[in-house]
Amino acid sequence: MILHHITLHNFGIYGGKHEFKLAPQQDGHFHKPLVVVRGQNGVGKSTLMEAIRLALHGKVSLGNRTMQRTYEEYLIQRLHRSPEGETADFAAIELNFEHVFLGIRHHYRVERTWLWRNERLTTDVKLWIDEEIGPESEEEIEYLLRELIAPGVVELFFFDGEKISTLAEAGDASEALLADTVKNLLGLHLVEQLDKDLDIYLLRQSGVKEWSQYQAELMQLNEAIAETTQKQEEVGAMLTDCRRRLYHKRQEIDLLREKLAQQGGRYAKSQKVQGQKRDKHKQVLVQTEQMIEELGRGLLPFMVAPNLLAAVRQRLQNERLFEQWQAAQPLLQELQPLVADLEASAPSQKLQAAVARFAEPPMAETAVIHRVSAEERGVLFNWIGEALEETPHQLAELLRQRSAAQQALAKAEESLQRVPITELLQPLQAEMELLNRELGRLEAEAERLTNEDKRYAYQLYLLDAKRRQVGEKMANVDMAEGRLKLAARTKVLLDRYRDALISRKLEQLSAQLTKRFTQLSRKANRLIDQIVIDPQTFTLSLMRVGKVVPRRQLSAGEEQILAVATLWALREVSGRPLPILIDTPLSRLDEEHRRTMLDQFLPQAAQQVIMLATTAEIDEETLHYLQPLISHAYLLQSDSTATQVVAQPQVDTPRQLLLREIEVNDAV
Repeated sequence: MILHHITLHNFGIYGGKHEFKLAPQQDGHFHKPLVVVRGQNGVGKSTLMEAIRLALHGKVSLGNRTMQRTYEEYLIQRLHRSPEGETADFAAIELNFEHVFLGIRHHYRVERTWLWRNERLTTDVKLWIDEEIGPESEEEIEYLLRELIAPGVVELFFFDGEKISTLAEAGDASEALLADTVKNLLGLHLVEQLDKDLDIYLLRQSGVKEWSQYQAELMQLNEAIAETTQKQEEVGAMLTDCRRRLYHKRQEIDLLREKLAQQGGRYAKSQKVQGQKRDKHKQVLVQTEQMIEELGRGLLPFMVAPNLLAAVRQRLQNERLFEQWQAAQPLLQELQPLVADLEASAPSQKLQAAVARFAEPPMAETAVIHRVSAEERGVLFNWIGEALEETPHQLAELLRQRSAAQQALAKAEESLQRVPITELLQPLQAEMELLNRELGRLEAEAERLTNEDKRYAYQLYLLDAKRRQVGEKMANVDMAEGRLKLAARTKVLLDRYRDALISRKLEQLSAQLTKRFTQLSRKANRLIDQIVIDPQTFTLSLMRVGKVVPRRQLSAGEEQILAVATLWALREVSGRPLPILIDTPLSRLDEEHRRTMLDQFLPQAAQQVIMLATTAEIDEETLHYLQPLISHAYLLQSDSTATQVVAQPQVDTPRQLLLREIEVNDAV
């Protein structure tokens, strides 16, 4: 699939008519996959991504269970409003794209329009296929668009800021998003629908008494599952809305922080410096405590019993002497007659004394406790030596480092609190406090809804397990009707197929995720060597030499890299040649990770990459650096009436000239 261009007319912040050319271009032999849309926050970057979603799937773009009234209210809200408060009465979106359907490449043009007049909303959708008008009815058009690109599949190429933010934070929200995306990727909704159809078929059949009993149980379980699923979907919709509001609230806070930084002068700068120091000391403290924790999983517990360790070491030494004595006995028995015949010379007396020392064992055989090999005894000696000598020094040094980090952190916190707030900053500070309180309320609401969603998920897990048991019992009923038995057995096989499919795909996804995270993260080679996804909970486990590495060891930038790598891996495992639309991917990255994203992700991720970024993420220097990859670049600017779209010209940079020189040399 390739997006060619999109035209917006009075949509959201875009007043009037604006067109974005999106099709990737060729520069000789070089493919240029990148389209860059830049602008400050709030000028319409996310609105552009929203418009593409809306053009493709209409009401479904807001969610599968969106009511028509909710959709109409949304369309009314997306009518452009001028700063003077005047609202446009007409809006339209036109999206042109090409897509291979049933093995044939077609060019599609979809146009959605809506008119708000006399307190009434009128909507219309049209579809052209290869410049010929498509189906006339709206229902047929929506069905065809869903067949072309399933709404679940869209999640594989929309890397919006909210999704990246959710995946970057370890927890239930990240696991739920990953689970939903994997199920969409595998098309498990078709398996679930077939399972439900089989249930309906089995419930309608009549049979022996035992079969009727299982039918009653199955009907009761299906009713409970349907009721619980509906409640979970309602909670899920509220949770999704809450997370969306959380994301936008955090964006508001970030914008206000920028304003504080601009207006606060040296005070805001001092806050930033002290905040960076505090974050650095926090990171050192976390790393030190992690090292103490790892030491505690090793020989540290043995360090508290030095006398016992010394006694064990002494016994091991005695037992080693006993083994030496025992091994020497056959030889000494052969030597004793020869030694006895020797003359009483000084050397012979010494030899006799040496032999006499081995006459009695150093300890009773019954006193030997540790029946270990020489290699195992050597390992024990090393462990005891480390526990008695090295480990105490390591612990003392780590405790010293932790104490120093705690003192430095306390000092940074104190300095941060002492930074004065001028009268200029007080209104902004009050607004920040208000936003933080609202953020706290939203976070509490999200946590409550998350717990409720988990409770329903657990109930569904138990009900589904019971339903599987009933299905297995029905499959084992001795029935004369072969079709019933076949349907019951098919249900059992479907459950096994679903579990096996998820497990196999997650293995592939884990391998791709490890590969892409390693490629994007500069610390991956020494920190993470494997990423494992639990098939039951969809929890990501970061592994290093077989041990789990806590995600708190990752920096904010590395968390964002992990989120992008997850979406990249999902797209690759899907095997679908889709474009990528990615929103503000560089905002939380340091300079090194940012350059890795520019060099590794953008050229390789897809045949078409549309990147929405702030002018801070992609400044003029970075834009010039990316010129060899860029087919189109746009700068969004906000004036007194609406967002203005400025197409930025392509400029030959030294890097681009070098590529062209290579191309010419290759041709020669």
